[in-house]
Amino acid sequence: MCDGRTFDTVADLGKHPLVNSLVAKKDLAKKDPVFPLVVKQCRKCGLVQLVDIIHAEEIYKNVDYLYFSSDMPGLDKYFAPYAQDVKDRFIQNPSDLVVEIGSNDGILLNLLKDGARVLGVDPATNVALRALKRGIPTVPLFFSERLAGQIRNEWGQAKAVIGNNCIAHLNDLHDLIRGVDLLLAADGVFIIECNYWGGMVKNTNYSLIYHDHYSFFSVKVWRQFAARYGLTVFDAVVTPAQGGSLRMFLCKDGRPATDRLQALIKEEADTRLNAFATSVRYNRNVQASAKKLRKVVDGIKKAGKSIAGYGAAAKGFTILTCSKIGAKHIDYFVDDSPAKQGWYTPVDHIPIISRAEAEKRLPDYFIILAPNYADGIIAKEADSLFRKQGGKFIVPVGSIDIR
Repeated sequence: MCDGRTFDTVADLGKHPLVNSLVAKKDLAKKDPVFPLVVKQCRKCGLVQLVDIIHAEEIYKNVDYLYFSSDMPGLDKYFAPYAQDVKDRFIQNPSDLVVEIGSNDGILLNLLKDGARVLGVDPATNVALRALKRGIPTVPLFFSERLAGQIRNEWGQAKAVIGNNCIAHLNDLHDLIRGVDLLLAADGVFIIECNYWGGMVKNTNYSLIYHDHYSFFSVKVWRQFAARYGLTVFDAVVTPAQGGSLRMFLCKDGRPATDRLQALIKEEADTRLNAFATSVRYNRNVQASAKKLRKVVDGIKKAGKSIAGYGAAAKGFTILTCSKIGAKHIDYFVDDSPAKQGWYTPVDHIPIISRAEAEKRLPDYFIILAPNYADGIIAKEADSLFRKQGGKFIVPVGSIDIR
């Protein structure tokens, strides 16, 4: 963000596979690549980030990218009030254009298309094809300044440019912001939802650290960065997504800061969120949490009990790798996404099956590997055979809950 070149190491999490690179049965004999995962912090601006990165082409273009937003439980309900807020505050008439960067299969744009013209941009060809099937115009390319100019020429300027959980996936944030500036109307807004470093620190959440995520943001670093391009952060809120995500609203026309933005700025200052000492404390807590999870799992296995994974989520693989938990601990994964069923996890090659198939061989414990969905999963399973037989859930974050 600031072009700084000096960094301090926040956390060295060892070598990890690409979390969304699930393995087909025919490829099980091949050795899956692993890459270092080291988090650092810029001494100049305080941005927490990966410095040695895997090129985005490797992640999104050269593999079957198997994350589909519409397959995620409850995500449509999460996006519904978000879409309504955008329409109420920023969209005046049906001719207004909304462009979403990293639009996936169009779950949010589908909620906006009745009140505006919509266009998605997503480099994963297979998810773009699904969006097109749903009637959401989608460009299967990486967003860039060049592409922004092409969209502007063909579609006009946008009243809203939105980027949900994709900004952290971009290595060249300068190109991003130049493209947004080019595409955005003078009275338009740029809305970002991204990993929040504040939530990660508060909840000892390391599940969001994987090669797809290049940066972990705070309000402070974004206010500094936006100002360089004549943009102002005028509103921000922490949402419950991903254990605490940051949603920010930026503009060109210098709108005054909202009360909730001012409160967040004060909280970051009071907690010294952007200080390296805070990062050191975070790393210490992460290492302790990972060791505790391994100890809990070892204890369960020594007692002769079985464990399966619930949700073959990217964030879950980071948790397992950091805790050195693999095929000798986990019998299988269940996942509600049909796109993942029949595949195997990278490196350990643990099979991914449907919840219905798991009914034939229920474990004693399910470890919930999408911990942000833990409450919903446990409620959904309340009357299941698994619970009636005494099955328990392991929630592998913070203090490690057994429910």
